[in-house]
Amino acid sequence: MLLGSTMMMGVIMVICSNNWISMWSGLEIVMLSFMPFMQNENQLSSESMMKYFITQSIASTLFLLSISTMLLGDSMMVTEMIMTTSILIKLGSAPFHNWVMLTIESLKTLPITVLLTIMKMPPLLIMHQIESSLLVIPIILGMLTAISCMNQSSVRKIMGYSSIYNMSLMLVLVKNLILTYSFIIVYSMMLTMFMWVIKTMKISHLNQLVFNEFNPWIKMNLFINMLSMAGFPPLMGFFNKIITMQILITENNTIVIMIMALTSMLVMMFYMRMTFSTIITLYSFKKWMTNTNNTMYFSMILNTTLMPIMSNNLSLMN
Repeated sequence: MLLGSTMMMGVIMVICSNNWISMWSGLEIVMLSFMPFMQNENQLSSESMMKYFITQSIASTLFLLSISTMLLGDSMMVTEMIMTTSILIKLGSAPFHNWVMLTIESLKTLPITVLLTIMKMPPLLIMHQIESSLLVIPIILGMLTAISCMNQSSVRKIMGYSSIYNMSLMLVLVKNLILTYSFIIVYSMMLTMFMWVIKTMKISHLNQLVFNEFNPWIKMNLFINMLSMAGFPPLMGFFNKIITMQILITENNTIVIMIMALTSMLVMMFYMRMTFSTIITLYSFKKWMTNTNNTMYFSMILNTTLMPIMSNNLSLMN
């Protein structure tokens, strides 16, 4: 509870700061308060903590270096490049995403969810302040990481690559802070529901989806969550892709639109493969109705009803 409060204090500190040093301090508070969450009985957790700490320390050093070059009045292009690199490392965005894949494999579901959602908010705010013109390459590389999902069987790594892909979409929207945070809130809801189902089913690899004997309502919930994360209409994950595509069309960024369309198809194809695994073994309809709780209903209803509300909000922004 104390660590969670400290983490939120760091996030709020970054949001409310009006100078770079305060933002850096907030980032460090968030990092240090998250590290104890990573500790568990897994023998590799200490190694993951060390990798996370070293990576974040390098990013923080680069961020301080960029502040120094800014104060010394050196080339703004160099300052922008160093600061953008440091924030991309903290975000775990392509091409600096390897530390995410090395870290999450030994983490439990809650730390993974926090790492891929809340921990992204402060760096995204700083990226909005930078207004960097150097984001085209990480956006394209982030979208291309969707190809890496095709040969993965670990659910944690799949979520890692999915996060990197969605991060590239967030970077498209980063100039508009409201749309960026709308995106990350929707993504956080989808990821939280997905990780909750994965934790309930105790699944770590894809082949376990076929051979488990859980209540089919849980499988159906997982099925809908996967479709939502794939951006399948009319689920709420589709909203994120719609607003991203609209921004790209407004900017007339044809190359990124084409890459996004192609990689979105790859992501959807991969998630569809996962969803078929969840519905291969289903019980009879009577058993569906026996062991069902309200949380399952809420999760599925949320995925299907939030899309119309978001569509109305999108129309109001036009």
